[in-house]
Order: sequence, then C-alpha cells, then structure tokens
Amino acid sequence: MSSSSLIVAVICCQGSQMTAFAMVAANRGFSKSNIGNLVSNQAEKSNFDEICRKTVHNLFSVCSHIQDLGLYQPKWADACEEKTTSNGRKAIIATKDVYKGQALTLFPIHALGVRCLQRDNPPKYSKQSNRSNHDVEFVANNFDCDGDLFGENGHAGALIRLSIPLDKDQPAFDPILRGVNDRLLFAMIDPSREACQGWLGGKIHSASTVRSESNCFTLPLPGAAPLCATVAIRDIKAGEELVHGANPPCVEVIDDCRDAFIQAHMTELADLRTYIEMACKPLRKKVPPATAGPQASSDMSNSTGAKEVKSSPVLENGIGPFHTINKQYPGLRQLNQSPAIFAVDNFLSADECDRLIAKALPHLQPCMVKNEATGVVEQDPSRTNTDANVRQSEVPTVVAKLTDLLLCEANQLEILQILHYSEGQTFKAHTDGFDGPTSACGFEHANRIATIFTYLNDVQLGGGTLFPYINFEIRPKRGMAVIHFPSDLLLRGDERTVHEGMSAKDEKWLLVTWLWSTPRSDKRYSEDNLLSLSSDKI
Repeated sequence: MSSSSLIVAVICCQGSQMTAFAMVAANRGFSKSNIGNLVSNQAEKSNFDEICRKTVHNLFSVCSHIQDLGLYQPKWADACEEKTTSNGRKAIIATKDVYKGQALTLFPIHALGVRCLQRDNPPKYSKQSNRSNHDVEFVANNFDCDGDLFGENGHAGALIRLSIPLDKDQPAFDPILRGVNDRLLFAMIDPSREACQGWLGGKIHSASTVRSESNCFTLPLPGAAPLCATVAIRDIKAGEELVHGANPPCVEVIDDCRDAFIQAHMTELADLRTYIEMACKPLRKKVPPATAGPQASSDMSNSTGAKEVKSSPVLENGIGPFHTINKQYPGLRQLNQSPAIFAVDNFLSADECDRLIAKALPHLQPCMVKNEATGVVEQDPSRTNTDANVRQSEVPTVVAKLTDLLLCEANQLEILQILHYSEGQTFKAHTDGFDGPTSACGFEHANRIATIFTYLNDVQLGGGTLFPYINFEIRPKRGMAVIHFPSDLLLRGDERTVHEGMSAKDEKWLLVTWLWSTPRSDKRYSEDNLLSLSSDKI
C-alpha cells in the first residue's frame, strides 16, 4: 500500500454491540485530497459514494458477527474439515457425501472493500498486479483485531482477494453499484489465520496447485452477498479432497449448481438475507433511482378469455429464482411471463369436478382466519365465500396430479380447500405469499412458493380472477388449473401476484392449495385431524 493511505477510525453498531473498525482508502496515483470523492464532483454521485462507503462498513460489520461461532453456526455448510495428508500437506477433506449444488463450507471475510476503476487517464498496469495504478480502493477491516492489514507492516501480499459480482437480486446492488459501472466489490481473506469450522473456503487448494481435477467452486450466496460458499460442481464422496478450479466452471454448470443450491438451502439463505438486508436497507432508500428503459409487450387472445402477455413490468429490485414446475406436463401453457402464470386445461376431468363439488356441498363453512391482533379465529373480512377442507386420502388421484405438476411431495401441500362463491360474493385483492419466512398453516419458518387453483365449473358472468398489478384477468373454465408463484425460493413475496376473486354473477367453485418451501410439520394441521367429507375417493 502506498504512503498516501488514509485510515479513519469509525464505530459500527450491530444490535447492542459496538465494534471499532478501520476504513482504509487506498489511493494509487491520486493525492489524499481526491480520496473523499471517488467518482465525480456531481452532488448526486458524491452522495452515492458516501452511501457506498457506509454500505461496505455495515456489510462488513454484519459479516463479522455472522462469523462469530458464538452467534451463528453454519451447520448447513459444514461438510468438510482440514486434515494433513500422507505427504504432510494440509488439505480440506469432505466429511460426508455431498451432492452437486450443495454447500461444502463458507468463505471467511477478513476485510471487505470496493474498487473504483478510474478511467480519466489511460490505465497504467504494473507487472505485479492486474489492477490499474489509477484505481482507488475503499476497504473495511477490524482494526482492533487485525491492525492495518494493508500498512507497511501488513501482509497484503499473502491475502486472497475474492471478487464478488452483484446482480439486481442482491440487496447490496443498489447502494453499491446502482447507476455506475466502475465499481467492483471484493472480499479479502488471510489464509494464514486459523479458520473456524464451517468457514474453510479460504483453505481449499486450487487445481493448478495440487494438479488435480476441480470438484467445487465459489458461489456468492444468492440474496446474501458478500457472503460466499464453496459449492460442489459434482457429487463428492466423503474423504475426497476439495479442489477449486483454476478457472470458473462454464455458465451452464454455474446456473445448474446455483438452482440446486437454492433448492437445498432456501431456509438458510432466507435467514442470512435478513441480516444482509439489515445492513443495506436504510441506505437503499437513499439511492437515486435508475432510469427505466422501455418495456415491450404483446397480447394474444386465448380460449379462456385471458391475454397471453409476453412481457410485463418487473420489480425494480428484481427477485427470483422461483420454484420450477413440470414443464412437460400435458397441456401446460404459459399465460404470462413476468410474473409467470401457467395454466393447464382439463387438469381435472368433468367427472372429478362434479364429484368434488358434491363432496364439499354439505360441509361448507364461512372462511375463517386468525385475527393477529386479538388471537381470535373469526370470519375472514376480506372474503365472503364459503369453503370446505378435504383430506388428501379422499382425493388420491387429484393429489397425484398436483405433485406431478408441481414437482413436490404431498406433505409440502397446504390442506386442500374447496371454495364456493354464490352470486355477489368476492375475495378482495390479496397476495398468497408472505414477506419472508413465516410459520402458518402447519408449516414452520417457510413460505408459499406456488399457488394452484382449479375451476370446478364454468362461469358465464363475472367471477374472474384478476391480477390488478399487471391488469390481467382469467375467466373460469371447468377443469382448468392456474399456477402462479407468490414468493421466490429465497422466500421473498412477489407483490405482482396480488389477485382478487371478482364478484360472481353466477355460482363459482374452485379447488385450491399452496405449495410450501418445507414439509408440513405442525401436528395440529395433520390430515388425520380433518373430518371426512364422504366415502367417495376421487
């Protein structure tokens, strides 16, 4: 580090704990007076730079606390340990069988920074570095614990620098990168430091070092960067050494592993995202909005009276990915792209629809909901229709269709409901998902990741399902199933899926259930506790 480095003592608050950190602005080729404004003298960008620095500070504070095993133990990412091999070399060895896309361990973060790429003058690169001497860095590290990692007595040459790409899915995207394209977020790791169990990512050898085929790579946690994990790119057996590739895997492998990683660890990712958002949320509100580009769309009529919209506005901050359903299911078609809405004509036969109505008719009750303020179970004020709950054991063929289409287990389905709307009855605009993990309906620390409802009769007048945010209406058609996704795999609700049951001029019947991110575990909501509606098995 050059002699023009500036160290500023600051205090970071995390809960009730206060920790002193060092903020290091490393200036290469600039005077100290230039360090305060890394992009330009424009007021908007100058303010954004302050937001960027505060975000780095807050993120490092949160990451430091997460790495404290007394506060957080990543047992979900603890599938390896450090051992000495027969030739005396230390290596990271898998302690259990791990499937492709699963986490092996996490990467520690001993410092966190942003590199601002200066391009006012032609960059001058040194032979010892891939970075321009005109670039500027801003780095946060624990000064009380580590001192100046980058000073004259530091060991910056021994540190591992890990670049962390940010996309719009990451909470840190807006306060760090929004509106500029000249910044790189990076973490620094001191491999000489004793690593904690669950945080061994910095100890894994590369393929070029051990001359062995790679079996893992580094993945920024979806929705929780700058935290990163070592992820298996293929199935790994217990006792196998973990080896990073000299180069990242191809895009297809990364995408496959990322999707599998989210499926395997969605609950843990949702927890960690909460902490990362805590570091970014106060600052995201101050970020100048990006200029929105034009959005193309096209409409096409279909047999349901709904419009097949090829594109629609997406959330400004971007969410996803979402649960994947069986795209090969017979008759599946996509009604809307963003948010995704699918339909299957004749998902249930006319006979199945009629028998479901007959099964529920004698048992209809007003729709009830628990009042969160009083704790009293009362009639749902947002809906005037009636319903009846049905055991899965009474409709085995229907359940088999649901699990085949949704690619899930039966115990991930909420209790099946048969809904009835008489003339004039409605269900006000609502969303099926929750804002983050919740415990409800027999599921714990989870969220609804798919909604599926099937119309059990044709409705000539009224009774459509309207998605007001995208101005999209679906008219009832007997046997047709409709699927949408109220929250993503990181358990974040998608407000675009707000929908309402419009006033019915005719009678309307539906079968509805919701797919949750975890199996139903609360025994109070066991299928065995439901009353049998009839002996007819459908």
